[in-house]
Amino acid sequence: MDLIDKEDQDKRVKIVTRFLIEPNEPERTYIYGPGNAFEIEEDHVSGVMVYAADDALAPDIEKGMRLLVNTSVKTYDGDDYYVFERGAGKPKDIAKLVRNEDGSFTYTSDVSNPQRIPDLKNLIFLGKVHEVQVHIPFMGYANEHEFPTANLKEYAND
Repeated sequence: MDLIDKEDQDKRVKIVTRFLIEPNEPERTYIYGPGNAFEIEEDHVSGVMVYAADDALAPDIEKGMRLLVNTSVKTYDGDDYYVFERGAGKPKDIAKLVRNEDGSFTYTSDVSNPQRIPDLKNLIFLGKVHEVQVHIPFMGYANEHEFPTANLKEYAND
């Protein structure tokens, strides 16, 4: 795991939380570091954070949602969301891959225009989406004496 370089260990922010999606859900430890890096200790997963640039995959993934992408997954690993390289200098593509009964795939980067592709040979996998986190807009502090205890910076989706 340990995607965050040793020299940047002091720049990490560690958050222990429970989202309470499931009854009796255990605590999970998220570690965020420089360069969009993250680790989830209990899942033994690390990778990078990206942000959805539009609503093309709504309602599952909406503009501004943060995606934790497991960058160790570089091939198809079940029907799910993945991040792909579309070419040098082009934006990354977030798409859902679903294997069809005939062995072909449905590639959906826009819910209004899913594409059927015969195979995966032209796709460059950057990782598999491990978790989608809801984007909550910053509403300001309650008063001038209420300041954050961590210096977090959000990064735009490259």
